[in-house]
Amino acid sequence: MYQGWMGRGYLPATDLTRVPGPPDRNMLDLARVTFVQGAMPPPVTREAVVAIGNFDGVHRGHADLIAHARREATSRGIECVVLTFDPHPAHVLRPHEPTPLVSTPIERAAWMHALGVDHVLVWPFDADVQSQTPEQFVQAITRFVHPRAIIHGPGFAVGRGRAGTSAVLAEVGRTHGFEMIEVVPVTAPSGDTTHGSPLISSSAIRRLVETGSIADASTYLGRLPTYLGTVRHGNKMGRTIGFPTANVHPDGPRATPLDGVYAAWVERNPLSSTAVFHAGAISIGDRPTFNGTIRLVEAFLPGFDGDLYDQELRLHFVARLRGQVRFESIDALVTQMNADVATCLHLLGVPAKQP
Repeated sequence: MYQGWMGRGYLPATDLTRVPGPPDRNMLDLARVTFVQGAMPPPVTREAVVAIGNFDGVHRGHADLIAHARREATSRGIECVVLTFDPHPAHVLRPHEPTPLVSTPIERAAWMHALGVDHVLVWPFDADVQSQTPEQFVQAITRFVHPRAIIHGPGFAVGRGRAGTSAVLAEVGRTHGFEMIEVVPVTAPSGDTTHGSPLISSSAIRRLVETGSIADASTYLGRLPTYLGTVRHGNKMGRTIGFPTANVHPDGPRATPLDGVYAAWVERNPLSSTAVFHAGAISIGDRPTFNGTIRLVEAFLPGFDGDLYDQELRLHFVARLRGQVRFESIDALVTQMNADVATCLHLLGVPAKQP
């Protein structure tokens, strides 16, 4: 509920970028995705250029690598396939410190389709994959696709003890008929090293999101940062003061913006042809005024009147308005909430509701 807007102190907004109009709709085509875990390998006739990596967020660097794979596939007259891992290797290697991800596998697949990828293989990262030799890893891939080139970034390695380096797999490729091609990573705008690296990377974007640097994260991603989850029941107190909110719960560890209030586009029926976008005001925090202990992501959709429980929502963050404030009265809280909603509508280019 919007009591979550009452925090331990005030932090001024760090960016108030105006992004009028909802983001482009991108759709998931499940016919072009294979979740390899438990899947029966098809009769393999597909020759392809295969890009391999985690691709968390499918950021501008990933898009450049995929574009290279797409061009290579087109020049050879074969398909472009991407192999992405799920769960993220860090969740298997460090299960007690799960890396908060920028995206879900289905979001990745949808973005990859928009980049011209013909098919996405969602590959399980588990103990079996960890223990495979480079030859065994290649044999597993060839049950689903015949690679003619494997596109990868720097530092690429797979299998037992990361023995499957690009050089080792190139040797394996001489037997299986593919070559290894490394793509130079994309650097941040103007070589920016403010966030610890000159390269655009998923880890840099996670840091940007988690510090509330929405504009910078958007620049690195090439789109607004998103947060996909399912609406769960709360204590319904927000509706008693005129601000019913949807508590959005992700399915796994997700990079979550810094506590505060945000303007965002809220996507219902996400990743589908029936997706609908609503202007939204988002509160993130643990409701300290009410001795809260659970951090929540809550979405208020001005003008929306409907049941969102158990539905999936995807939040597209546009700007951080402010940090949390501990209010002394409900009236003061409601006054600030009305001001926040008006600011959100302005940033999103949506006319304010007339009295």
